[in-house]
Amino acid sequence: MHNISLRNSLIGCLVFFAPVTMAEGLSEQCIEAPKRVYACDNLIYTSIKRADAKVVVCICKPDKDAILSFLEKDSIATQRIMIRKLLAKHQMTKVELMEVLNQIN
Repeated sequence: MHNISLRNSLIGCLVFFAPVTMAEGLSEQCIEAPKRVYACDNLIYTSIKRADAKVVVCICKPDKDAILSFLEKDSIATQRIMIRKLLAKHQMTKVELMEVLNQIN
């Protein structure tokens, strides 16, 4: 009897906390401005073509302008480093990132 109620309690906890954990995990996979401190509250999903397949990409919509600014004005060394890290983290080229950003209104 105690085992059943304990199991139900554990399942209840998993159902309650799983969406939060999944959302945090998705946010970490999404493209965000390098200086973002808080989790993004407006994620946009789009796709890009790589080789013979389309790949789904997630991006934080409010960060679009900041990322574009980094890409267009890469005269400062720290900005170039941040962009290189962002591209490496998401295994993208600069052209692919520009393509993704241009798909977002």
